[in-house]
Amino acid sequence: WGSVFVAQSESSVLPQPDSNWTELHQKINYQIRHFPGVAGIYIRDLKTGWTIEYNADKLFPSASLVKLPIMAVLYQAQVAGRLSLDESLPVLRKLKARGSGHLRFRRLGSRVSVRELVYKMITESDNTATNMLADRLDMDYINRHFLALGLSRTNFARMIMDLRRRDQGIENYTTAHDMGNLLEMIYSKKLTGSEEMLEILKGQKINDRLALGVPSEWQIGHKTGLMNNACHDVGIVFSPTSDYVICVLTTNIRSFRRPKNFISEISYLAASYFADPSLHPVPEKKSFWTKLFQKSDAVQG
Repeated sequence: WGSVFVAQSESSVLPQPDSNWTELHQKINYQIRHFPGVAGIYIRDLKTGWTIEYNADKLFPSASLVKLPIMAVLYQAQVAGRLSLDESLPVLRKLKARGSGHLRFRRLGSRVSVRELVYKMITESDNTATNMLADRLDMDYINRHFLALGLSRTNFARMIMDLRRRDQGIENYTTAHDMGNLLEMIYSKKLTGSEEMLEILKGQKINDRLALGVPSEWQIGHKTGLMNNACHDVGIVFSPTSDYVICVLTTNIRSFRRPKNFISEISYLAASYFADPSLHPVPEKKSFWTKLFQKSDAVQG
């Protein structure tokens, strides 16, 4: 498996990683060695710039993670006059997709605002909403703007749930590093619409991975991804000591339960490092595992 790579900010004025940070990446490395699939991890302390990376630039099938950069492109497209968040789009048969979300049950021809579609695409991982937005923007436009955002290893090659193209070997890919960089851009308000995008991410309704590992008092804005052979979660966590980005991607998996538990465990380890026991103690290990195993193995985005 190799070992976790620990990086730090280029700034020489920032402190060196402490022993607790070193212990964190050792614990993460232990979890990686015992995980039966393949993992990609990117964790960045947004105050110190300290970073833990493992397979951070390895390509993974993005599943629903691709919806995060699509949202970012949509907000940039509004500024460019390409579309308006207040315009409405018709529900078309060709864009309906199985899986996550309920828009596929909407009456054909009914109209939904772009703003509502963005919200559903992220918080409910609605596949039909994603296809409607992608169709409105155009696939080439989306890919060009992925590159403009610096997402050099993220692509959009097929519509959501286009199984025919997937069976032909055409896939959407991303990396933990790309997702982490995008989340940090949103956190730092470097993108148009960053504040609104962050609020949408905080409204995530699928909370069976990263969110399980953090205390309920903390805020987390995140996006999940799930499909055959891929299970992911990426987000920004707001802790009492420092906010941080955490991205955990997995593939080569036989079921969803093991990778979901793995993602939750990595999240728990990170939260344990960032916790201030005098303010918001991280959950006891016993309560964490009780909560974890009470979750179902549902197929969600």
